[in-house]
Amino acid sequence: MPATIFETHASNAVKSSWDRCEYAHKLNRDAGNPILRLQSSEVAPRLEALVEQVGGRHGIFRKLGGIASGAGHCLVVTDKDGVLVRLEGQGDDTEWNGIALGSIWDERVAGTNGVSMALSVGQEVTVRGKEHFYARLQRYSCSGVPLRNASNEVIGVASLSSLDRGLPGDGLFAQQLLSAAASRVQQTLFLRDFKDAAIVSVAMPGRRELIKGAELVAVDDQGVILGATSAAHLLSGVEAHSDLTGQSFAQVFGTDLGSLDRVPGRVVSVRRDKGPLLDLWTRTPMENAKSFPGFRPKSDPPKRRNLPSTYKDLAVGSQTMAALCERAQNSFDHGVPMLIEGETGTGKSMLVKLLLASCRNTVTVDCASLSDTYDDRGYIHSLIEQAHIAGGLDQATALVFDNVNEMPSYAQNAFRSLLEEAERGTDHPVRILSTSRKPLREAVLSGAFRDDVYYLLSGMSLVLPPVRAREKPDVLARAVAAVLAEQSVDFHADALQAIADYDWPGNVREMRNVLRQALLQGDGKHISALDLAIVHTESTGPRKLAKLHACDEEALILDALQSASWNVSRAARTLGMGRATIHRKMKAFGISRPT
Repeated sequence: MPATIFETHASNAVKSSWDRCEYAHKLNRDAGNPILRLQSSEVAPRLEALVEQVGGRHGIFRKLGGIASGAGHCLVVTDKDGVLVRLEGQGDDTEWNGIALGSIWDERVAGTNGVSMALSVGQEVTVRGKEHFYARLQRYSCSGVPLRNASNEVIGVASLSSLDRGLPGDGLFAQQLLSAAASRVQQTLFLRDFKDAAIVSVAMPGRRELIKGAELVAVDDQGVILGATSAAHLLSGVEAHSDLTGQSFAQVFGTDLGSLDRVPGRVVSVRRDKGPLLDLWTRTPMENAKSFPGFRPKSDPPKRRNLPSTYKDLAVGSQTMAALCERAQNSFDHGVPMLIEGETGTGKSMLVKLLLASCRNTVTVDCASLSDTYDDRGYIHSLIEQAHIAGGLDQATALVFDNVNEMPSYAQNAFRSLLEEAERGTDHPVRILSTSRKPLREAVLSGAFRDDVYYLLSGMSLVLPPVRAREKPDVLARAVAAVLAEQSVDFHADALQAIADYDWPGNVREMRNVLRQALLQGDGKHISALDLAIVHTESTGPRKLAKLHACDEEALILDALQSASWNVSRAARTLGMGRATIHRKMKAFGISRPT
């Protein structure tokens, strides 16, 4: 496989480091004990300084060390000078050459290694085996990532070391884990330092990486950017991170802060000029509070709460749907894996979107698009590793399996262990949602889906009712039409009856399309049976709306005239009659234009 731009850059950086080690630092590759150490009395103040810089002892390194140790790594934390001030775990090797408190990993002393390279290139990097300058260190693989404060200054390095097994996946796991931890450290500091500013989260839509969350941008009340986390400039299209500060938020991101404030916590998608589409949202005070050490939610939430207005919009015209939405939210809050089934257009995607409104680290996997290829297998493996990392670091994350009934067997096998962990439950589980247009049980019975995975996925199983099963489809139609017309719409009695009689195989999606066309066909304020009949005759054929054509001739002519705002020529075209014929029939039925 061809090397990525970053891999090429990292390789060139390693070569440059070797040149400096040999010619500038005059290091001997075959040195027996190359790593120097400071005295413990010299390490203590450095550790205190770093702890203060990263916002206190909030446990992130302990969690990181626990995950690393379980994977055969040891965690090294150094200050900005490359001095090791914290060590967690010992990996699966008892001879960690030079890895001890006070050891110095500056390139001028320790040669090419993960810590020195992270400081040099300013981002996550892995130094494998023979890429180490010292021969004594070439048994190991070492990944490092810079730790940054709210001002984006490097304050230290987090590094994972292990025996080099020659597996590229080891380096990938380490970089993902370190990047997630470094991002969490910086965001915690950023929210603390900019607590009085508006905070906007910026992310690429449709992300494939679970633990690579949003970047944060702090904005003052004049709409000027005060600061941003490390990769925000890459999303905005600005060349250098330092160029963001002092710029107008609206000019950089293509929307003003006021438009985001009007929908706090809701995602707004914007595109600036020819740049990429970005998802933006303002963080609520509760989201900010959750980011600080020591935050504890109230232990006794109310047993029953009113359904949010967004859910009421989804459930309009159906108490059954409202009850399902409430059950879904309650299950999601408790981390129960959820299977959402229903015909096309019943609202599965909208329900998932509402559930994920407060969960920003989300990846949706379209199972129908997965194939049994090297790339797809590698992606699934990477996603599972990321889910384990996110769960271990207590990150609020969610995995959505769309069209789960078409999930390949290798993916079912791979996700089984993750689902078992979710079943056991933790304080901060990774949320898992699945959707299917067809009953997943049918795939189990046909042998296309594992029964054990089915039961793990369906900790809570919901089947969304089709429109024909809703208690009040007329109420739903009025609500949909009002949104489309941006005003209340008058439905004639025969139109409401037609809506109740039709079975709506495309459900809400079909209803929305039909009503949109009916409004365009008429005056935009009224919908008659004739409007609905014409739409279906033109777009889909008479099908099951045949009853609409049974209206008597007088009613048809009256409906056509009202829909055409009493423009006789337009009404005649709609009915396929001549203008003179319309006038004759109006006279016969005693129909006259209202004054």
